[in-house]
Amino acid sequence: MKALKIAAVTSLATFGLGGLTACNKFLDINKDPSAILTAPSPNVLVASETGLAFAMGADLHRYTSLIAQQFSGQGGSGVQAAEYDRYNITPTDINNLWRSETFAGNLADMQRLIGQTQASSPAYSGIAKIMKAYEMLALTDTFGDIPFSQALQFDQNFAPAYDKSDAVYTGLITLLNDGIADLQKTSALKPGSDDLIYGGDLSKWTRLANTVKLRIYIHYFPKAPSTISSAMATLVGTGANSFLLSNSDNFQMRFESTGNKNNPIDQFEKARNNTFFPSATFVNLMNSKSDPRRPFFLTPFPVGSTTYVGAANGSGVVGSPNQSFSRMNTYLRGNVTAGTTGFNNFDGTAPIRMLTFAEYNFILAEYYARTNDLASAQASYTAGITASMTDAGVSAADRSTYLASRPALTAANAIQSIIEEKFIANFGVAVEPWTDYRRTKFPALSVPANTPGINAILRVLPYSDVERTSNPNTPARPDLVTPQVFWDPGA
Repeated sequence: MKALKIAAVTSLATFGLGGLTACNKFLDINKDPSAILTAPSPNVLVASETGLAFAMGADLHRYTSLIAQQFSGQGGSGVQAAEYDRYNITPTDINNLWRSETFAGNLADMQRLIGQTQASSPAYSGIAKIMKAYEMLALTDTFGDIPFSQALQFDQNFAPAYDKSDAVYTGLITLLNDGIADLQKTSALKPGSDDLIYGGDLSKWTRLANTVKLRIYIHYFPKAPSTISSAMATLVGTGANSFLLSNSDNFQMRFESTGNKNNPIDQFEKARNNTFFPSATFVNLMNSKSDPRRPFFLTPFPVGSTTYVGAANGSGVVGSPNQSFSRMNTYLRGNVTAGTTGFNNFDGTAPIRMLTFAEYNFILAEYYARTNDLASAQASYTAGITASMTDAGVSAADRSTYLASRPALTAANAIQSIIEEKFIANFGVAVEPWTDYRRTKFPALSVPANTPGINAILRVLPYSDVERTSNPNTPARPDLVTPQVFWDPGA
């Protein structure tokens, strides 16, 4: 099964054509009539959701959060996170992300689920289509052109063509609409406890799909708003009940305190301690506003103080490892384990957040600001901050004090204010903070120190080395600083 999944994006030669042919003949003679040939749909749904959450908290999160400067890599020259932080990201580094974490992992599971439930149990296929659209959006925003229309055809196509990123966006809207339509059909089998995200609540999946559409549409700003202005206005006009309604609708997955079932951000911190720290860019922005989310997002430095210190991006390859920084706190790592001390005393139960009610409100705030409705922008901006602080555990009094300290939105400051607050609220969310920077240039980022001759913020990641060598349709990628996503206006 694993080889079959990987074959969707790599060459059959990787696995040996002769070996597979001989194996197929052997299986034809020795087929077990009692064998289960198709995994039960609830099992595939669990695998799809779990795989998606792991993917959004693993390599894709680390690369994009380092580039967006929510995090900084430390530990000395040669240490993985430190090298990535100074843009030393190679095609070989991308292999795991491209194959086992996405195309040959949970995306293959989603495609299997769509195929086996479309006719009989469309509630499952609808969920799978919405998740697939969400993940394909993250991938095209990361790489630009990707296999989409011909992807995930398994043994029917070992070298899928690459679709242009704007064509992928068009296809994603269609996929989301198809998913919503499936959720409205009569279904012989419906998810319940096997839906680890929404517990089988199909109305929440519908609201999520519409909110993903809003994320797609806002990316057209500021470069190409005319392409989708009418569609976005129509969608927004359907009313608040069409979208995430509260923090309880957050698209996220919680993890367990059991070993190997912790969330992937916590797992990486425990396995690669002293290499992945909150960035000085992120921490200084919070410090400049006396942000009351700091005690939940960050540990103080020095320990026992009320101060917070971030690590400068690109600095981690110079000299001996420096551990004089704040670290991730409960918001990204879970509860502090009773009776323990140190920096790895978290239980790993924090959710991987993929799209939140706070982000939804910031999308609306930006949309209203760009369409000259500052009153609506202000209301959504306030709602976004409120949702983020409530999710983090900030008290009502501290939240009110912070909101009172924020300048009112004006035509001159609105986009910067909204995106900077969204940047903080999306702490731990993969890809989107980097996308927002590329679109808007906020928050202001400087090229990290010690980059190998790269003098601009990265715009894309390299294509996987395995994909380049096995799929002749893989586009050339001469550098990582030339815009490759259609909505990217460039530096």
